[in-house]
Amino acid sequence: MAIVQNPITGRSKNKFGSAVFAKQYGKNTMRTKPIEVKNPKSPDQVNQRNKFSLMIATGRQILDTLKVSYKSEAVKMSAFNAFVSNNIKTAIIGTPGNYEIDYPSLIVSKGTLVKPLNPAATSTVAATISRSWTPPLSTTDAANSDLLCCLNYNIDKNLWIAEITSTPRSVGSYQEAVPANWSGDDVHTYTFFVNAKKNKSCDSAYTGIVSVL
Repeated sequence: MAIVQNPITGRSKNKFGSAVFAKQYGKNTMRTKPIEVKNPKSPDQVNQRNKFSLMIATGRQILDTLKVSYKSEAVKMSAFNAFVSNNIKTAIIGTPGNYEIDYPSLIVSKGTLVKPLNPAATSTVAATISRSWTPPLSTTDAANSDLLCCLNYNIDKNLWIAEITSTPRSVGSYQEAVPANWSGDDVHTYTFFVNAKKNKSCDSAYTGIVSVL
C-alpha cells in the first residue's frame, strides 16, 4: 500500500507501481525499482566495496560519537555517511585484498570550531590517559568554553571508547580513566572539542599511540 497526497509535493511513502516513495532528511523522494539487480565484480568495483565495508565497520563502532562529532557535516546526509565520505579516500591503506585503516589519518570529528592547539596524550598513571593542549590566549575567547572530547582505539583489544567531558578548553589538561585491563595495551588517541550545545565540533587531532600503564 502506498500513501500519496500528491506524487510530486505531497506526503508519500511506500510503493506505487514501479515507484518507491520515501522521506529522507525532510524531503520527499521517489525512485523506480530496478528492473534487474546487478552485482558488478570488476576488480575496481570489488576493491571499492571492500574499502567501504572496512570504513563502515569502523564507523559503526563509534556511531554514537559521530552523531555529535559529525553533526555539523550532516547536510543532506547522515553524520555516519559524512564520516565515511570524509575518510574513504584518505584513511585506508594497503593493497587489494589487504586493506586496513590508517588510524593516524582517520578524522573522527569534523567542523568549524578551532582545532586543539599543541595537543598531546601520554600515560604516566596506571589506567589513565593524560591529555594536554594550549588554551586560547585571551580569557574572553569564546573557544574557552568548548568541551573536551576523547576517543581511543585499543589496538590489542580492537575496542573503542569515547568520552565527552565537562572539561572546558580553558583548562588545558585532562586525566582520562580507562579500563584497568587496558594496562600494557597500545591505544590510538584522538582529541577534539565540541561546543556546549554539542551541535558544533572541530576537526579531530590525532594524538598518537599511547602505551597505557
